[in-house]
Formats: sequence, structure tokens, C-alpha cells
Amino acid sequence: MQDFTRPSGRLRALPLGARAVYTVFLVFTLVGLALTLWLTHDMVGIDLSGAGEYYGGASAPIEEAEAVGGPALVLPPDGEELAAFEPMPRRKLLEVTHFHLFSMPVYLLILSHMYMLSRSSKKAKAAWIAAGSFGTLLHILAPWLAAHGCAGAVASYAVSGALMLVSYFVMSLVPLWEMWRR
Repeated sequence: MQDFTRPSGRLRALPLGARAVYTVFLVFTLVGLALTLWLTHDMVGIDLSGAGEYYGGASAPIEEAEAVGGPALVLPPDGEELAAFEPMPRRKLLEVTHFHLFSMPVYLLILSHMYMLSRSSKKAKAAWIAAGSFGTLLHILAPWLAAHGCAGAVASYAVSGALMLVSYFVMSLVPLWEMWRR
């Protein structure tokens, strides 16, 4: 509690690494908040006029299926191929991104703080935290790249996954090793 009674303006006095980590976290948070507005607009409207229908549900007419000869197969007209996957609706993409923007940066923030307490060099700390930050950003962007058919979208999943796997592993293992070694 004493920390809150000290004079303000101490954030600027933080070391560069701490400021960089806080900056990444805060930028992800701001983008997450902007996405929240977009998601709200898409779900119920900014004026919330669609909240009743969205949360209460709209009753759709139920079609009676004929019970003759088992289940009916819905096939595309002759000459068309059956798609293996349907495109992800924008709403689901927004919801997935919303969740990831608020969970992954927190995980990155915690790992970065733990790693910053280690005895690793400043250059190593900057490199691993930057790799984790870029991997996290790329991982959040990857579904949007894929949804819009961007070249390299699949590669972005692979690169982001590798960056996060390796950097998160290092930022987890080094503090554990330092805390528990003899």
C-alpha cells in the first residue's frame, strides 16, 4: 500500500525493459477495448437496440422433417463440390479475437515479468520478450489473415506458434531453473 502513497510519475523512471513490457500489455488492452466496441456493435448495436433479440433469442419456425427412409442428405447441386469447411462467420472471428486479446497478453505480461527477474542479460531479455510479443501479435492476427485469404496466412500460424512456443518456454524455464537450482 505504501507504493500508492508515493509521488506520482514513477512510471517514467522504470527501466526500459519494464516500460516496453507494460507498453505491449497496454497496447494489446487498448486494441482489445476497441474490438469490444466493434463486437458490441456487431452483436447488439452500439445503442444496444438489438440486445433483447440477441440475448432473448428469436424464435425461428421449426420445419418438420419427413420421417421416411432415415435421415435426409443435403447435397450440393450436380457439378458443385461439397466444401470441407464453411468460412468462419465474422461474429465468431470477433469473439475468438476478443478472447485472445484479453488472455494472451496477460499471460505474456506475467511470463515477461518473471523472466525480467532472472539473471539473463539485458539483450537476452529484450530478445526473448520481443519474440514472445511478436509471436503473440502474429497469433492474434493469423485468423484474420486466413479469413481474408492473405498470402502466407498459414505460415503466420506456424511462425507465431513457433515464436510463442520457444519464447514462452525460455521465459518459463529460466526463472524456474534460477529459483530452484542449488
